[in-house]
Amino acid sequence: MNMSDFLNKTSVRWVVALKEEAEVILDYYKMVLVNEKTLYPIYKNVEETHWLTLSGIGRHNSAASTSYLYTISKASKWTSWINVGIAGSGKGDYGNIYLVDKIFNQNANITYPATMPKSNLSKMTLLTTDIPITDYSSKELIDMEGSAFFDIASKLTTKEFICIMKIVSDGPSNDIKQLNKLKIIQLVKSNLSKISEVISYYEKLSENENQIRAKPYIFYKISSNWHFSVTQRTQLENLLRRLRVFCGNDDIMELIKQCENSSFVINALNNKIKSNKVDWSDV
Repeated sequence: MNMSDFLNKTSVRWVVALKEEAEVILDYYKMVLVNEKTLYPIYKNVEETHWLTLSGIGRHNSAASTSYLYTISKASKWTSWINVGIAGSGKGDYGNIYLVDKIFNQNANITYPATMPKSNLSKMTLLTTDIPITDYSSKELIDMEGSAFFDIASKLTTKEFICIMKIVSDGPSNDIKQLNKLKIIQLVKSNLSKISEVISYYEKLSENENQIRAKPYIFYKISSNWHFSVTQRTQLENLLRRLRVFCGNDDIMELIKQCENSSFVINALNNKIKSNKVDWSDV
C-alpha cells in the first residue's frame, strides 16, 4: 500500500457538457485525458484529486456520464460533485456566473441544491429542458443537463457536496446563434477566478470529511502485523479512533508489541482506554 493511500486528500468530480466549457478548467487544474477509448472522455490530474468527464448535451448524457465517472474514478461518499456550463437566461446578465439553488424540469420536478454558505455569487433557479429554448420569458437560467446531473449526484453523496454553476451565454439581447467555441471559452475564462474560489470551498469540504472518515494510519500497520477477523478489524478501527485523542502512534505500538495475537491486541487497547477515562469530578 502506498503512502498516498493514507493521505487525507480532497476529492472533486466535474461533469461538463462541452469541451469548450471545460478547456480552461482542464488547464487550470492540470487535468489530462486518461484514455481515448472510454465511453465518455475522462480527464484527471496527477494527484487524482480532480476528475472531469465531458458528458455531451442532454439529460440522458449528463446522467449516464455522471454515473460513469463515479465508477471509473472510484469516487468516495465524501467526493464533491461539480457541474459548470453555459445557460440561457431572460433575467441574468450576459457573462455573469450564478450558483443554482433551485432546479426544475419540464415535468415540473423541483429540487433544491444546498449552495455553499457566504458565497459572493448570486443565486438563480435553473430550468432543465429536453430541447433548446430561445423563449426567455420565464426568466430562469435554462440548460439541458443540470437536473439530470443533480438527480444522479444526489444518489452518490449528500446535497452539501453538490454544486451547479451556470454562466449566462444567451438571452433576449444575445442571440444563441451568435455563440461559438471561442466565445464559450472566453465566458468560462472570464469567470475562472470565481469558479476556483467556489471550488476551494468544496475541496476543503471534501478533505475535511475524508479526514473524519479515513482509517487512522496506524490501523494499516497493526493489521499487517496481526491477523484480524472482519469483526475485529471494526473493533480495532473504533479503538484507534478513540485512542488517538490522548495516545500517539509510537505509544500504541509500544503498548501492543508483545501481544501474541489479535485478541491480545484488542484487549490491550481496551484496557488502555479504560485506564485513561477522564474523572470529571476533578475538572
